[in-house]
Amino acid sequence: MQIVDGDAGRELPLSAAATPSIMPRLEVLGSAHGPAVTLDIAAGRLLDACDDARAPVSFSCRSASCGTCRVEVLAGAALLDPPGPDELEVLAIFAASPAERLACQAIIRAGDGLIRLGPVDD
Repeated sequence: MQIVDGDAGRELPLSAAATPSIMPRLEVLGSAHGPAVTLDIAAGRLLDACDDARAPVSFSCRSASCGTCRVEVLAGAALLDPPGPDELEVLAIFAASPAERLACQAIIRAGDGLIRLGPVDD
């Protein structure tokens, strides 16, 4: 693909940096903590995206020590980095299902698709 420099009339290569990244859409189902939200998100911590959207995800420590921010990933798990050792340790304490993640530790990857989260029933 080429971009034409309008002033000079010459073609310029389209660099990867100028190509927009495809980012996932986040859908958080409603819960006792608030109504459902859907938004386009950027790569980064899942909890930060939830905060920005005022999504109904509760949290406390933000450091994988309390388990308050557990969510169930109903779709789009491949758009999240695999859990690290700290997250796995906390999830094991709660005997979490394989679909559960800590929003404070889950990192969103660039990519096309939908990440759908639901509340964890304790």
